[in-house]
Amino acid sequence: MSTYASFQGRVYLGKRDASGNPIELRTPGNVAELKLALKTEVIEHYESQSGSRSLDHRMIKQTSATVTLTIEEFTKENLALALYGHFVQSPTGTVTDEPLPAGVVIGDRYALAHPKVSALVVKDGSGALLTLGTHYTADGDFGAIQFLNLASFVQPFKASYSYGAVTEIGIFTQPAPERFLRLEGINTAQGNAKTLVELYRIAFDPLKEIAFISNEYNQFELEGSLLADPGKPVDAALGQFGRLVQLL
Repeated sequence: MSTYASFQGRVYLGKRDASGNPIELRTPGNVAELKLALKTEVIEHYESQSGSRSLDHRMIKQTSATVTLTIEEFTKENLALALYGHFVQSPTGTVTDEPLPAGVVIGDRYALAHPKVSALVVKDGSGALLTLGTHYTADGDFGAIQFLNLASFVQPFKASYSYGAVTEIGIFTQPAPERFLRLEGINTAQGNAKTLVELYRIAFDPLKEIAFISNEYNQFELEGSLLADPGKPVDAALGQFGRLVQLL
């Protein structure tokens, strides 16, 4: 009987409690690829008696493993993990007389402090009101103004508006994240036979690259080092790093 394999499945990432047990397991959505790469660093010995300097012994100095995920869903949780960040739900609010830069130029774009702008009012330094569509245009979603006609207005201009709630994600605001990984997989080459993979501790690097402009479906890659779990027993059977379970 053949034992070919072609895996798919649902990935879950979770934090760990004080005892090392996984908590808050959630899926990052569609994971296009999940890879585990093992590596050993060895010291090699060459004999010095035969005249051939033959390799006669190898000693493993250390072992390591790398985990790579290719994630395709741009959720706030996934981006926060990839950016070493934290997501914040910023509430609605209002702004009164936000000053615009001095010396504005017709045709340039000026960003307001907040996106999702509504009820925008722009006035000059003397309090005279500017007219939308005549003196300026506004992009409410992105919170930006572009001037069309400065006429005899007195600078600097000031903007008052309301703004909506948004989700903001910082970059490099959190320490390196560790996660427990669980794959509830199926082997499509064996009639969707089920396979469970658990990796106990992964210390993730920040994302290698993210394409903000692309002609393809966007995805990003997360890579991390598989760490030993000191809470697991040091035994020759299953060890401290993870396990693969074939659900026969």
